Amino acid sequence: MRAYRLLALLALLGSSALAQTTDSHTVTVNIPSVLQLTLDATDYLFDFADATLTGSETVNVGGTPYTKASQAAYYAFLDTATGTQDFAPTSVNGTGGADYGTVTVRSNRAQWTVSVASVGALPSPLSTARLKVYAEKVSGKGASWTGVPSTLTSGMTLFNAGSGGQGRSVYRLYYLLTMDINDDIPLTGYNHTITVDLQIASP
Repeated sequence: MRAYRLLALLALLGSSALAQTTDSHTVTVNIPSVLQLTLDATDYLFDFADATLTGSETVNVGGTPYTKASQAAYYAFLDTATGTQDFAPTSVNGTGGADYGTVTVRSNRAQWTVSVASVGALPSPLSTARLKVYAEKVSGKGASWTGVPSTLTSGMTLFNAGSGGQGRSVYRLYYLLTMDINDDIPLTGYNHTITVDLQIASP
């Protein structure tokens, strides 16, 4: 009798195991936060000793043509200027020949801001206040904060997206240098380089 009951119990347990009709698994979704900023330009060169240009070359910045820095352009400035004049760079390294740098933002954030994190100091008789920057939107999201070429300062916003900033956005970054006829350039000449750091941030 006991053996019969044991066999019946085993049969019942076996039928219960065979009757399992559900199981489970997991689905994992991993999405990284993407907030990237790249600039192809490595150096905006204002070379007033450059003898390869004729002095007539210009760069259109915000709808206004600006003469490229060169020896010929500088001599013309010395001959005729009575105050100040804004010059475009002689060349912009790293851009494949373009007269501007290309800033690319890639983000999956709705809001982001591109700003100037820090600026080096140009020594006298010039100063960093002589540099102007202009950001022009090419494609993508956001808007420029520089409606006209604006004095370069640390902390200034260049462009941002207040909403819907996800995706790829491209902006052109121009620089100008203001020269003053009253600058007293040393007999040894003037040759200085500063570093400008850009940053992208999102709340």
